Amino acid sequence: MSQCVPGMPCYTQGLIVYTTYPRGCTTSEPSPYTLPLSSENVYYSGANLPYTGIQTTDLFTVVIQKIDEALSPAEIVNKVITAIEADDTLRTALCAALNC
Repeated sequence: MSQCVPGMPCYTQGLIVYTTYPRGCTTSEPSPYTLPLSSENVYYSGANLPYTGIQTTDLFTVVIQKIDEALSPAEIVNKVITAIEADDTLRTALCAALNC
C-alpha cells in the first residue's frame, strides 16, 4: 500500500513527472521546455518584494540568494536593532518588556 500526500493523486508504480509550470514562472529556454529547468532560466514575475530586495525579473538563483541573505541571523539582528533605533514606540515597548 502506498502513502499519498493529501490533495495529490496517488501513484503506486513508476515515476510521475509533471510538465506544467505554476503561473508566474517563465523561462528563456525555447519550447518545448527541457527538464529539469535550470534556476538560471527561470525568472520571478511578481511584484517587487521590498523586505528581501527581490525584484521583478530576478533570476530564481538570485531570488534564493536574496532570501538566504535576508534570513541570516546577523541580518535579522541588524534589522531589528535598526528598527528599534528608528522607532520611539518600539524602543519604549522594548524598555517596558526589559524593565529598563
